[in-house]
Amino acid sequence: SSFAYHCSIKAVLTMRLFTAVAVGIISLFATEGSAFVVPSSRNNNGVSSFAKQHSSLLASPFDQIANFFTPTQEKQEPEVFPPVVIDPSFKLSGIFLASGIALDFIPYIQLTLGPFVTLLGLLFLVQTFRIRFVFNESDFELRLGDSLNESGENVVVGGENRWSYDSFVNWEFFPKGWVDKPQGPILAYFKETQTPSDKWDEGPGKSANSAEALAKGAVPGQVHFFPVLCDAQQLRAEFEKRNCAKL
Repeated sequence: SSFAYHCSIKAVLTMRLFTAVAVGIISLFATEGSAFVVPSSRNNNGVSSFAKQHSSLLASPFDQIANFFTPTQEKQEPEVFPPVVIDPSFKLSGIFLASGIALDFIPYIQLTLGPFVTLLGLLFLVQTFRIRFVFNESDFELRLGDSLNESGENVVVGGENRWSYDSFVNWEFFPKGWVDKPQGPILAYFKETQTPSDKWDEGPGKSANSAEALAKGAVPGQVHFFPVLCDAQQLRAEFEKRNCAKL
């Protein structure tokens, strides 16, 4: 029995020794671990200044891997189209000349309407040879002759016959729906805001910018009309392709 008693005493002492060693090891790791804890120095907003300065270090490595494989999105540049010269069309001048000549054989009318229509036909014929409608990288312009060296001066408001695409607020053909008809439209129309606003009410702009027109949904701007002396379908396609605004 004395032997059993001594064995139990040794067992108890051994357990106490292992317990003391375990507590010491745990205390040691706790003390050493505190050396790697960043002091909680916070600014007025309660955000750790260390976290602000070293946020990249605190980020998850998985986030960095995801960012590596995620392609950076490049800024989309607007598409630039090559310059285009719209093909001339003699439809309008031919229609007016033929109509004028026919009216010249009708009594009374041959002295009034007939000569007027004939003169318009001749004017359209000359202008068809003379004027070219040009779309360059950023502007729509009217140029003179096959050399295309001059844009000419606008007879209504002055300045060059050149307008940037982003200044367009509307465009249309008249009569509407005639672009795809065999005879083609008579007039093309567009409105822009590049011209100084004090000129917008000159000419046909007075009615186009009236309170009544604006109440119906019109957008203020300078109005331009010109006879369709070119390929109307090609002209429409370029307006659409270059994102000229249309109501």
